[in-house]
Formats: sequence, structure tokens, C-alpha cells
Amino acid sequence: MKSAGQLAVRNPIRLAIVAHAENSLPDECCGLIASDASGAVRFAYPLTNANPSPVTFTVDPREHFGAMRHAENQGWEISGVFHSHPNGRTIPSVTDVATAWDPEWIHLIVDGGKVDAYRIRAGEVERLELEWVSEGP
Repeated sequence: MKSAGQLAVRNPIRLAIVAHAENSLPDECCGLIASDASGAVRFAYPLTNANPSPVTFTVDPREHFGAMRHAENQGWEISGVFHSHPNGRTIPSVTDVATAWDPEWIHLIVDGGKVDAYRIRAGEVERLELEWVSEGP
């Protein structure tokens, strides 16, 4: 695993992701993130895990479409996914790596209050350094 750069995310987005993970226990939570044209993360969409499990997640397709519609109406695009690893670590699992399909997407993984970020390209995992900011775009 190598380092791929830095990603600044507003603290309220982190709080929303962590709260969704806590509310989804004992199963994995899941959701999508949206970014603006500059690549700044603007919003987190906490979504339903369509197949609740403590080791996998499936984003509900109708909710995925709704998040895409909302993001596009704001001038953003869906730029990644977040999910939790209950009783696990905040690194991509073998399943996460195998099912990552968009090489530009950001993958945020939460366990407890800790969140880490990655890009997964052709089976290669690159860690992003997260900077939590109180203000921002």
C-alpha cells in the first residue's frame, strides 16, 4: 500500500459518516460521497445496506440513484463510497479491493470513530492522508 496524497474533508461530513456507522451496528454501513469540480468533498449520503451484514455491504440501488440526482442538481458528482468495518480495521478488505470498479473513486472506511481514505486502482491500494477541517468549501 502506498500513499497517494492528501484529502481535506469538512468535519461535519466525518461526523455524519461516523454516526451512520454507529447507527448501523452490528452491520456494515454504507453510503456515497459527492465532490465538486475542484475535487473537494462536499457531501456524504448515508444509505441503506441492502443486504445487511457485519462483513459486506450493498448500496441500495434506488438510494444510489437518488444520491446521484441530488449531487447533479448541486453541480457535484458522486466521487466515492464509504462503509464501515465493525470489529475490523480501517483498511480495505480483500472484498473491497476486488469489488472496487471506479479507479478515481475515494473509499472512506470507518471503524469506531476512525476514518481512513483510499483509492483502489486495478487491485492496488493507495492511502490518502485525511485532513479534517472545520471550515471549507
